[in-house]
Amino acid sequence: MKALRAFLVVAALLALAGEAAAGEPLKVRIGYGEAPATITPLLFLKKEVLRHHGKSYVADPIYFRGTTATLQALGAKELDMAYMSPAGLAHGVLNAKLDLKVVSDLAQWGTAGYHGPVYMVLEDSGIRTPADLKGKVLAVNVFGAGVHLALTAMMKKAGLNEKADYTVVEVRFPAMEATLREKKVDLISAIPPFYYQAKARGGVRDLFTSRDAMGSVQALFNVARSEFLQAHRAAVADFFEDYQRALRWFLDPANRAEALQITANFLKRPVNVFEGWAFTPKDYYRDPGAMPDLEALQRNIDQSVELGALPRRIEVKEHADVSFLQEARRRLP
Repeated sequence: MKALRAFLVVAALLALAGEAAAGEPLKVRIGYGEAPATITPLLFLKKEVLRHHGKSYVADPIYFRGTTATLQALGAKELDMAYMSPAGLAHGVLNAKLDLKVVSDLAQWGTAGYHGPVYMVLEDSGIRTPADLKGKVLAVNVFGAGVHLALTAMMKKAGLNEKADYTVVEVRFPAMEATLREKKVDLISAIPPFYYQAKARGGVRDLFTSRDAMGSVQALFNVARSEFLQAHRAAVADFFEDYQRALRWFLDPANRAEALQITANFLKRPVNVFEGWAFTPKDYYRDPGAMPDLEALQRNIDQSVELGALPRRIEVKEHADVSFLQEARRRLP
């Protein structure tokens, strides 16, 4: 009888523990890249704007250098959600056989007059057209990323093929300018704020932009594992309500001074690094409702196939779930 009572007590305690665990907020492990290009981690720093954070979910942003690494982490179930590029999504579906869904916009290049990556050379390099890059060394942040794809597209237009006509190397965005000025490479891929810093110091010249190469690009977006979305629909809906609410706040010109200060504090940089461009048309375009441009994304993936960067196309709409954003829009005023 004592053994039975003891068993019942333990069972009751385990049941209570299970209920407590079930009542805990869902941890959303979300991979992000260079901020503020990937604005995700900033959105959860303005706590008073959020309605559900710490209640139904807790955001856990984790930095990754490139989308190749986030794809691996998603495959290993070390992330629930992550930033991704068009080629990364296709590789995840075709090669890694992952069941991923596009769930939100992050950054669009060359949309509505907004900024995109700029490919720069030294002013005194003698390079005046993409055709002049034959035999040169060109820098991208990560092989296979969107910046690399746009470079490849422009080189194809110039009649040049990678390896046969030029060499591509990987350089982290913060080190691009120094690598160019030290003449270790002949061309760099520049994004804000590094682009504006290099222009301010002078001696560099824009050769072409991502828009010149590919038109408008759905460059970055968040994807999530389907099983995660299905298992936690209510908490994920709350997550995206807060995501959309915070994004609207950051993009509101009335809040720009505070948004810049939050960005500067997060990145441990002076606020003047961001004042001239962040959250303006000199920055990337972000849809205010975080809605991805699925038509542009399909076009970008098709371009990747044409360039030989992907073996075959995927149907983007089959790998997207914007229902959470649509629900968030209905909830918000």
